[in-house]
Amino acid sequence: MPPAVAWVIKAIGATWRVQVVRGDIEPTVRARRRNVIYAFWHGHLLYLMYRYRGSGVYILVSQSRDGDVLSRTLQHFGLPTIRGSSSRGGRRSLLELVRLARAGASAAIAPDGPRGPRHHAQSGVITLARLTEMPIIPVAVGARWKIEFHSWDRFLLPLPGSRVIVAYGEPVVVPSDADSAVLEQKRQELEGKLLKLSEEVTLATGSHTPYPSGRGLG
Repeated sequence: MPPAVAWVIKAIGATWRVQVVRGDIEPTVRARRRNVIYAFWHGHLLYLMYRYRGSGVYILVSQSRDGDVLSRTLQHFGLPTIRGSSSRGGRRSLLELVRLARAGASAAIAPDGPRGPRHHAQSGVITLARLTEMPIIPVAVGARWKIEFHSWDRFLLPLPGSRVIVAYGEPVVVPSDADSAVLEQKRQELEGKLLKLSEEVTLATGSHTPYPSGRGLG
């Protein structure tokens, strides 16, 4: 199934009309620091896997049956995965991401994954940023014509020909000597920026869903 899913996504993606908001943030940050951490809400993954296809960014994917399917699909986009989450394999996956980051790789994490609560940032991405000194670039996605699935994350599928807006926020930088209070402050900062970006892209696209929402993705 993953090869067919990847083919469909690529075919639909070729029809999207994309507008990038504050697109200068990403190259500016990466000019100062070659590798970064991208943070996004779990429901925005589909467009982002298309946008970053072939980039080699490592995606954190849960150790679950759904994660197996997602991992194989991501590989068809040239996106390697690290398997783990806050509930399973979290320490191992964190250490692996630290190792890869020190070797120059970038990472992408949905801080509200793998099972929510939706739009609530967990602390793992903040810990990774502290250990690697990589800046976190928040990013959100909206679509004018879309389906939002009845999954916990309201998984977003932009429809063919849709206007898609991807918005970047100013980076969140976590000091390597941050204590627990600073780590929580940074977690809240990241969550607030992602929520603000999500509201921005929703307003910009009109949040119009022309068809009934699909059933959950698992």
